[in-house]
Amino acid sequence: MKTVSDGVIMLEPTTKEASAFTETDVALSQKFREAGFGLHKDGEALLSPLEAGYLVKIGKAKFSQGTLASFLAAQKKRDKEFPFALAVYFIIRQTGRMVAPFEKTTQYFRAYAPGVGRTENRPSQLIYLLPGKAPSAKQLAEQVKIAHLSRLELIIACGDEKEPHFYKLSAFNF
Repeated sequence: MKTVSDGVIMLEPTTKEASAFTETDVALSQKFREAGFGLHKDGEALLSPLEAGYLVKIGKAKFSQGTLASFLAAQKKRDKEFPFALAVYFIIRQTGRMVAPFEKTTQYFRAYAPGVGRTENRPSQLIYLLPGKAPSAKQLAEQVKIAHLSRLELIIACGDEKEPHFYKLSAFNF
């Protein structure tokens, strides 16, 4: 990433597939870390496509090549659920919570309690993305078990990118 004159950051893809974006400036990397964005190693911030898309959507960054629309189209070719994942990510971030996508999939997010950072505490919620359809009883049982074993609250996000719906599920034993 490079800073442009108006204080907005230019996002540079780390690979041709744009599976990650990088920030090598230590000061900017630290700001991203404090805000809960990206993975950090050796003074660099590596941002996922969801994080990069969010930063561009809120006007804190720009893509060095292309627009947000071309970025979304390219990401949709790689992962057809990306627009829904970005919409859910955007909604959760706008509530003040930190949310972290899993590295290899956009099917799950980890959400942290408001005011809590990833370096300070463990996530409090597991968010399972299920775009475009209602979950089956079998899917619900599997996801509740995963969240229960992880000791996280389960939130199911379903619907479409224009109107996601969120449902909280839990399990208990007598």
